[in-house]
Amino acid sequence: MTHISRAVQVQSNCGFAASARTQLQHQQQLLQQQRKQLQQQQLRGLATPVADKDTDDKDLKRIYYGTLAPRMRLVKLFSLSTSLAGLAAQPILMEQGMKIGGTGMAVFLCSVGGFFTFVTPILLHLVTKKYVTELHYNQATDEYIATTISLILIKIKTKFRPSDVTVPEVPGMFTSFLVKKRPLFVDPALFDDPEHYVRIMGYDKPIDFKLNLKHDSERVQKKE
Repeated sequence: MTHISRAVQVQSNCGFAASARTQLQHQQQLLQQQRKQLQQQQLRGLATPVADKDTDDKDLKRIYYGTLAPRMRLVKLFSLSTSLAGLAAQPILMEQGMKIGGTGMAVFLCSVGGFFTFVTPILLHLVTKKYVTELHYNQATDEYIATTISLILIKIKTKFRPSDVTVPEVPGMFTSFLVKKRPLFVDPALFDDPEHYVRIMGYDKPIDFKLNLKHDSERVQKKE
């Protein structure tokens, strides 16, 4: 009887092991199918933006390049490097100032060093932030993309249409036109096709002499 019971237990254990193996294999197959589906979805999701980006890049055409862009980058890079050096030298200036003339001399030296460390790159950025380094035109959407440089040498792209441009009556310093209240500066001589400059500035539209004839006639009628 013991042999028979052991044989039954062995058979039941073998059956349980076989069923467990089949379940594990089935679960592994399901996991593999889910992984394949996820990979396909990720590939589809990645393929669409890349294709859109490629089409956008193909439609873009550079119509303007600022010749001062390389020099401006070098000047900003030099200014940032000197600012970092000045920031690193602040503890040394404070230590030497304390040795020479106490707290007053240390504060004076740190103030002078801090001025050239922080104020110089900010002033340089205020002058150069309006300068357009590149201007691209998208013929499919009839949009322009102006590229400027930030304080830390990052490209800032401003997308606009001719209808978004406002030409100030009295142009400011380094300001050719405004795009959504943001001043930009371009050199008309650097456009590959002057027609784009004419469109952006609105010179192709009827001229408004701003004679205020309507207001003048109303004033005359009121006087009468």
